[in-house]
Amino acid sequence: MSTPVVARSSVRRTPGQRGLQTRQKLMDATMELLATRSYRDVKATDIAQAVRTSPATFYQYFADVEAVVLEASRLLVAETNTALDAFEDGSWSSDGLPGATRLVDAVLDGWSAHLPVMRVLTAVAAEREPRFVEAYDAATQPVARALTAATQPTTPDEVRMELVHSLVTGLAAAAGHETAGSVRGLTKRQRRRGLARVVHAAVTATDD
Repeated sequence: MSTPVVARSSVRRTPGQRGLQTRQKLMDATMELLATRSYRDVKATDIAQAVRTSPATFYQYFADVEAVVLEASRLLVAETNTALDAFEDGSWSSDGLPGATRLVDAVLDGWSAHLPVMRVLTAVAAEREPRFVEAYDAATQPVARALTAATQPTTPDEVRMELVHSLVTGLAAAAGHETAGSVRGLTKRQRRRGLARVVHAAVTATDD
């Protein structure tokens, strides 16, 4: 998926139409490289080479590879918010397992469309890099809100936070395997069904 760029450069200039096209090509090339390589292995020179330009041109638009990922994360955040808007009142949980299945599908379908970005956000946020922690939190907050709203009203706040954190972490990890045909002998559909069962069990649990 092409990630639309915003109209500014790394030196705060507003690029013209040709500049926007170049910037878009650099972002698209970065996403393509991240789909097949480790984040640490992707360099500005690789991105520039992929679009047949120079590293100097890359640096006209982005300070570093991290800046490309963070820019791309804005669309991820916006689309996650839109995809989960209908889930944020928690009413999906009243439909039992089918409701949990719809939530899991909405989350993973959305994140899978931006899989290279989601993988990098998850990995680098775990290292506590502030910019990536902020971006990861923004991408997962709609999920957390939908899950929090669905938990039992008698669930203590601390328990609710524990459940939601665990579920969000599990969904983020699962997103990283979405393109795999089989993981431990399970298809993508089976893995999603398992996640839906976990989500359903967690949000309907009572703290006895």
